[in-house]
Amino acid sequence: MQIKTKTFNLTVKEFRRILNIDHLKRMRFLLILFSAIALLNLFLAIIAGEFPWTVIFCLLLIAYYVYLPFIVSMKRQPKLNFINRYCEFDENFFTVFYEYGSIVKLKYEHFMKVIKRSEYYFLYTSLAQFHYLPISAFETEKDIHRFDLLLEGKQLLKLW
Repeated sequence: MQIKTKTFNLTVKEFRRILNIDHLKRMRFLLILFSAIALLNLFLAIIAGEFPWTVIFCLLLIAYYVYLPFIVSMKRQPKLNFINRYCEFDENFFTVFYEYGSIVKLKYEHFMKVIKRSEYYFLYTSLAQFHYLPISAFETEKDIHRFDLLLEGKQLLKLW
């Protein structure tokens, strides 16, 4: 079973948007928790007539977690993320073909986990490095389904 994708590219702007959305989804619990603590302390500070230091502290923590992706430099991102490429998959290898002729061939054992979103896959090779694969790059729905089953068979993705 060989699956081949269409050629795709990722712009810096799109990459930044994807990382920001993913970061906010992962930090959702903390943001809700700090918001609830800030509201509770604001209410208690109004009743007691004191200055709400804890509210300011919680708001600073919320601002830090929201703006953290903007603080992290995009210069550390490899240039390979922004070059035209296409991928091929089979039972043994995940292969990426770049437009200038370079080939990256990985075994599925190199992937720690795979996250599937509605528009893309993140195939993590470490905690901070991943391969981006848009779902729109697949030729057919059948290819997407076969890729999902392949990842589930390798225990990288849970479909149910």
